[in-house]
Amino acid sequence: MELSSLIFYHYTSISSLYEIVRNKSLLLSGVESLNDIEEASYSITDFENDFKTLSSEDDFIKFLYEQAYLPHKKDFEELATPKINPFVFSLSERYDNLAHWDRYADSRCGVCIGFDISKLLLIPFVAMRFVQINPIIYTNEQRLDYLGNDLIEKFKNRNKIIDFSEIPLDLFCKDMGYTLISDSYRQMKYFVKNNFWKDEGEVRLAYEDTLTKDTFSKMPHLQEVYKNIPFPDFDKLFKDSGLDKLNFKLINSRIRSCRFLDISSIWNKGIITEVMLGPKCEQNKRDLELFLKSSGLEDVKISESKIKIR
Repeated sequence: MELSSLIFYHYTSISSLYEIVRNKSLLLSGVESLNDIEEASYSITDFENDFKTLSSEDDFIKFLYEQAYLPHKKDFEELATPKINPFVFSLSERYDNLAHWDRYADSRCGVCIGFDISKLLLIPFVAMRFVQINPIIYTNEQRLDYLGNDLIEKFKNRNKIIDFSEIPLDLFCKDMGYTLISDSYRQMKYFVKNNFWKDEGEVRLAYEDTLTKDTFSKMPHLQEVYKNIPFPDFDKLFKDSGLDKLNFKLINSRIRSCRFLDISSIWNKGIITEVMLGPKCEQNKRDLELFLKSSGLEDVKISESKIKIR
């Protein structure tokens, strides 16, 4: 996660703020609910071209391309082509931004919530990268940087989920490398966005249920092959996250699928830093303060937008 700051902003309605605080959870919407019709349009051909470009610039990525990807290309495509069902929660780098107030905060009548996303890494299921947290990729240069860094991170720090330290890296790459490469491709699908939206400065939490299912399906085989390696209780961590349940919500007058990330375990650790009232928000600050404190949020800053609207 390459981010210059760890506090980002979610523009939303008063009713959505109420739901977040009452339920201590974040609603991750299906990508079909989002505003860019080209969401998740990054193709396998795009990926292979980017991978090939990077392999000509970096020896380790060249090794992955030639030893882990090309010999298992059919296996990679089988993992990469199932219907992808990403669910996302969007934040922004933009603070007190008029365009965001207009688009996402109930026509300026809502709120802007500050989140310290470093706290999310205290949730094991998030820390294990089943939930991705990254800035949106708007340009070709950003796309190549992201893919190169992600591939290197996955393989050289592959012990974050399971301790594979006893397996030599070259053997790991040749044996199971294509599975991590397919994960990189599928992540790219929900972090690449049209350059027209660059002004939003979006940072996204993304969860993909097929990625989780595929990872879980590998566990019996891995546990049999690597008997001396301790494996976490993935099922429990999955249930604790709240993401194991498919839910439905009325969004923009349509019934949409969604999932809820349970943040109750980090609720008192500063996950919410600020609630800013929009330029046309009529919420009483005293009532909001009492509501937040009654819900266990003692140190949240309550502020008002500096943007003046007639």
